[in-house]
Amino acid sequence: MSLLVGKPIRSAAGLLFLLFAAVACAQDNKDLDAYKWRIDGSWWFSNPSGYVHGANSNGTFDFNRDIGFGSYSTFSGKIDWHFKRKHHLIVRIAPVTSERTVTLSNQIEFEGVTYDVGAQVSADLNSFSISPGYQYDFIRRNHGYLGGVVQMYLINTKSSLTGIGSVNGESAVRTASGSVFAPIPTLGVQGRWYPMHDSNRLALDGDIQGMYFFGYGDFFSTRALLVINVYKHLSAIAGYELGTDLSVHGTNDRIGLRLTQKGPVLGIQGNW
Repeated sequence: MSLLVGKPIRSAAGLLFLLFAAVACAQDNKDLDAYKWRIDGSWWFSNPSGYVHGANSNGTFDFNRDIGFGSYSTFSGKIDWHFKRKHHLIVRIAPVTSERTVTLSNQIEFEGVTYDVGAQVSADLNSFSISPGYQYDFIRRNHGYLGGVVQMYLINTKSSLTGIGSVNGESAVRTASGSVFAPIPTLGVQGRWYPMHDSNRLALDGDIQGMYFFGYGDFFSTRALLVINVYKHLSAIAGYELGTDLSVHGTNDRIGLRLTQKGPVLGIQGNW
C-alpha cells in the first residue's frame, strides 16, 4: 500500500483509538446517540488512481500516468437501521463515473488492441459498490459507542478505451474494455464520540474496514468525520474518505485491477 493511502488509514486508526478511549471512560448521563434510523448523503471529491491489466496479462493502462484522470465530484451514502440498543443493519452505496479524452504521450496495449503515441483516446471508469452489513456495539455509552462491523462489499468496476487502435497491424476505431465484479466480505470497527457534556452538538465519527485474500486480492476502506448538529434531526458532516483501496489479481480469463479512490467529503445526516 502506498504512503498516500497509508496516511488516511493511520489517521482513521488514530481517531478510532481516541474514540475507544473516550467512549470507554465516558460517564452515563443523557443518551446523546438515541435514534432508530440514521441516513447520510455526502458529496465526495474523489481522486482515482491505479491501473487495469487485461486477462492473461494482456496489456495495462494506468489511470493517472496514461490517461490523467483527475479529481471529480461524486456521491456516497449510508443507511443505518439501529433496531436494538447494540445492533445495527447498515448499507453503504458509492457510485463512481469518470470520463476523459486525451492525446496519448506513450503507447498503450490493452486487451489485444494497441493505441500508438499521438492517438486520441476516450477513456471511462465506472465503479459501483453496495455493501450491506451488520454492526454490534461491544462498547456503548450515552456519549458514544465502538462497534464491530461485518459487511459484504459488492463492487462492479468497468473501464474502456476507445480510439484509433491497431490489431494485427490493421488500424481502425476500436474499443478495448474490461470489467470485474468483486464480492468481498470485510471486517472492521466503527465508532462515534460526543465530546461535549450533555450535548449532541458535536461528534467525532470514524471507521476502518478491510480484508486480505491470498491469491485473489485485498480491500481497505476508511473514513473520519466531524459531525455538527444544526437542527433537531439534521447534522452537517465533513471529513475525509478512503472509499476504496481495492486490488484484484488477474487470471487467464479475468482482468486485474488496482483502484484507489480517496478524497474529502461534505454532506448531511438525518436521525430519527
